Amino acid sequence: MAVWEFVQLVLTITMTYSLASQSCGNLTFHHLQSLDGHLFNDTLLSQRIVSDKVACLWWCFRDLQCNMVLHNPRSQRCRLYYSSVINGGVQEAGWQYYTVACSDFRVVNALSVMRNQTHVNVTCSNGFSYLPTTSGKCFHDKVPLDMGRCMQTLWIDPVPILKTPLPAPLSTGAEIIVQETSDGVGTPAIFLMNKDGSRVVFYLTVRWSPSYTVIYNTAADGAWRREVTSPSPVLTPNATSVLSIKITETQFLISGNDNTLFEVPRRLPLQETDTLQIDFKVIKRVQIKYS
Repeated sequence: MAVWEFVQLVLTITMTYSLASQSCGNLTFHHLQSLDGHLFNDTLLSQRIVSDKVACLWWCFRDLQCNMVLHNPRSQRCRLYYSSVINGGVQEAGWQYYTVACSDFRVVNALSVMRNQTHVNVTCSNGFSYLPTTSGKCFHDKVPLDMGRCMQTLWIDPVPILKTPLPAPLSTGAEIIVQETSDGVGTPAIFLMNKDGSRVVFYLTVRWSPSYTVIYNTAADGAWRREVTSPSPVLTPNATSVLSIKITETQFLISGNDNTLFEVPRRLPLQETDTLQIDFKVIKRVQIKYS
């Protein structure tokens, strides 16, 4: 079974031409004439002035994130993209649309990619995982196929307040792991929410006084619902512990140091959240495990 090695840098650039495709080094570009005359902004990496199409494809070849090119010979503009785009554009005369073949598609943040006829094996950098995403597309027989990306799923010694977009949508079977230290004074918290915080799918905190209480809640359109509380010792002041949140079909299972301590209901759809925020005195490690 044939296997293709992921794109490697070479010192010389050779150009060959055909009616259906063009090659730059060891990247093959397909010209999709049906998308000519359209300008897209999604997944844009950069824009530059070039002398001709050959130079435009060469710049894409040099950028290890580039998988799509728009070239406008009238204005000598060259636009590089990290993914193939087929909608959301506007009509603008002169643009020619070229996309890298699926066999050459560069996966963002990947160390290497090996492809055969049935699957793709991707090696990601340390702290990154290969996850499905609709933000990476390539073309096979002129049909766009969704590709994965190497997305960061592990943070070591981040700032005390870590706020990050989710690497990929959460679903049943996912787990969030936080190694942290609380001081018994501040308000530790874990949020799963949308970008502006108006929809909070998961909120966990500890009230230290007058008595130790673990609190879970959700919010819709800025209005908080009824708290679910527990006296279980999820966090210990001034001690490093590992907090785990596992997602089941109906619940969040909250554990401290491998002991299940708190089970709370899922109230809002997981797809309403795209942001993870974690507030602790000290955060040693945060990891998201996808099923």
